[in-house]
Amino acid sequence: MKFTQFKLFLCIYLLLNSGSSVIAADLLPSQMISTSIQLLELKLGDEANKERLGDNRIELYSIIDETLSPYFQKKYAGRLVLDKYWPTSNRSQRERFTEGLYQSLIRSYSISMLNFDVSKISVKPIIDNLESVKKITVETDVDYKGEVIPMNFSFGKFKEGWRFYDVRIEGVSYIKNYRNQFKAEIQANGLDSVILRLESQK
Repeated sequence: MKFTQFKLFLCIYLLLNSGSSVIAADLLPSQMISTSIQLLELKLGDEANKERLGDNRIELYSIIDETLSPYFQKKYAGRLVLDKYWPTSNRSQRERFTEGLYQSLIRSYSISMLNFDVSKISVKPIIDNLESVKKITVETDVDYKGEVIPMNFSFGKFKEGWRFYDVRIEGVSYIKNYRNQFKAEIQANGLDSVILRLESQK
């Protein structure tokens, strides 16, 4: 795998695996990440189990979904990705696009996640006072074959508590990448066409 491809896979990997249903809702964002890293090590297991999961995508997708859905604010992420098309879309389009984007992320990057060692993620402490802010950046580093890769997790304080919605790796934003991709596709084919494509993916 080329290093540039790895960076994209890594960005989505960490985005999809920063939360867990077993984490208490009152944990700090950095604690959510640290705890989920340990949980994923257990769920993905050794190389033999990873190979087994590679042949059992339904189970693998279920693991990724379980770790993602409790702490990923997919509606807000979908709104940011859809950008200027969000206000002009109807409720059904918004819900279908958001869910289609979410499922696409799980399907597209689950296999690549099996090739990554989650134990090599270090989480930096938060220095901001979380009581006085509504958004926070959690910084982490990943050691990939001797090279340290900086990552920033964007968390927001929503009505259900702290949730993450974006990851920047070496300054490259997941939200921005997908916004640019779908903007061009919507301009060319329309939002309904994009939604149908997302829903047809297997």
